[in-house]
Amino acid sequence: MRHLFFVFIVLFAGIAHGQEAASYTCPMHPHYISTDADGVCPICGMDLVPVAQASSGDSGREEGIAVSSAMIQTMGVRTAPAEVVSFARQIRAFGRVEPSTRAETVVASRVEGWIEDLSVTAEGDRVEKGDLLYRVYSPDLIGAQQDYLAALRTGADGRIDAAAQRLRSLGMQNAVIASLREGRAVIERMPVTAEENGVVAELAVRDGTYVRPGAIILRLQRYDEVWIIASVAEQDLPAIAEGTLATVSVSAAAVPEREARVDYVYPTVNAETRTGSVRIVLSNENNALRPGAYADVTFAVEDRPRLSVPSEAILRDSRGAHVVIALGGGRFAPRPVQTGLSAMGRTEIIAGLQPGEEIVTSGQFLLDSESSLREGFAKMSGGLGPEVALSDLPMTEETLAMVDHFVDAALYIHEALVDGYSVQPSFLEPTLRVGETLRARYANTRLSPIILHTEGAVRAAQNADGPEELAAALSDLMEGLRPWLLEGAPQHYADNGLALFQTEEDHLWVQEGSGPINPYGNGVAERIEWPEAMTMGGAPSNRPAMAGHNH
Repeated sequence: MRHLFFVFIVLFAGIAHGQEAASYTCPMHPHYISTDADGVCPICGMDLVPVAQASSGDSGREEGIAVSSAMIQTMGVRTAPAEVVSFARQIRAFGRVEPSTRAETVVASRVEGWIEDLSVTAEGDRVEKGDLLYRVYSPDLIGAQQDYLAALRTGADGRIDAAAQRLRSLGMQNAVIASLREGRAVIERMPVTAEENGVVAELAVRDGTYVRPGAIILRLQRYDEVWIIASVAEQDLPAIAEGTLATVSVSAAAVPEREARVDYVYPTVNAETRTGSVRIVLSNENNALRPGAYADVTFAVEDRPRLSVPSEAILRDSRGAHVVIALGGGRFAPRPVQTGLSAMGRTEIIAGLQPGEEIVTSGQFLLDSESSLREGFAKMSGGLGPEVALSDLPMTEETLAMVDHFVDAALYIHEALVDGYSVQPSFLEPTLRVGETLRARYANTRLSPIILHTEGAVRAAQNADGPEELAAALSDLMEGLRPWLLEGAPQHYADNGLALFQTEEDHLWVQEGSGPINPYGNGVAERIEWPEAMTMGGAPSNRPAMAGHNH
């Protein structure tokens, strides 16, 4: 009531003196009126603006709202530029530490015989290379040694080599053969020594055990290298390949996070859990990583430079994502954006921003007053809102020509696909430039998300690597244009001789002429008839011809 009474007194004073004093208001609280050009709003501290400016605004520019420098400091407003930063999509998975089979040594018997003098007595015993593991008594080995000694006495090299090879095939190590050759006496109980350092992971015999060829005596395992086996969701597997960067954290081990590369992606998927296995190799010199422990694994995929802003700068509501732009001089304005990947504290901006634009990342007032800001920002679009049909939007020849840039881009991409040439990214830059103007002019209307969608598709066409990606960009562009073509100005495009087609897979395209020329391949296509003519608010009855698309 106090503010309404103040308005009455100011207006009454102006009328009583026959004056036509200029009136000023607060963009956030339009019920407050003052004649003080340098005044501030007593409610929020914003600089006052002329009533005419606050109520009409230039629909082609981002006027925004004004906030005094003192209030900016009080609110703790901070900004950051939109930047091109390299970051990757992150895929999280749970894993487990497992011993490396590459670091495993299996000791098996090659003869029939009896185990004697077993030096290792339990799993977990450590052995060094050259340590005695056990001795074996075998009649077959004794006979083979006698043959070898007989060959030595003949001096025939061929016979000596053959006898030595038989001893090796029966499991006699080279050092033992050398001792036999030097001593020239049968070794009844052949010693077997460790060929690698390791820990006894399995012990299958005891002193006196009778063994046959192929029987496993023991397994030695090194733990200076371990595997991390990560279970990755089935839908994420295609993004991971050998060499993909991964970050591994084992909470049970007192070791920092480790970075490594994917060593192998297993070719099968678990039918019950719908996950696939991915192997990562880690060094483990201090044996801190123990097999069986759980691990947290994060894979970095699709790492590339992206236009992005800090994630906290993104505001979301029923209209979608938007940011608050710092225009300079204490002025701020909203901007709808199309977002992509969010990772590492940043969010990719597909459309809506240019590198270097300052974005508000922190400001209690701006965040808490989002609904009030929208009320002030809506005035910038002349009172138009999402309830206004596309066909009723006020549109001049100039603005209609701007929208036609996106249809013209679709014609250009169609032609490139049909004729088999590459799209020149520079040819599409004018389309993106008019898109920014259109979004500002129709910020609160149904046209704004259409322009935002199509901008992203045009950028995808600029970056397309080959016909397949270019066709996908055209399909996305046409999907974005669909409501405008069918509900906005269908008669305009019909009068310009354009035809609209749709494939069985729901891919749209627009072309000149009535005979379908399918840019997506040889599939069947159906022509979509243009709806009946609609009257567009403020648009001329005779539509101008579209600009030529021969780039």
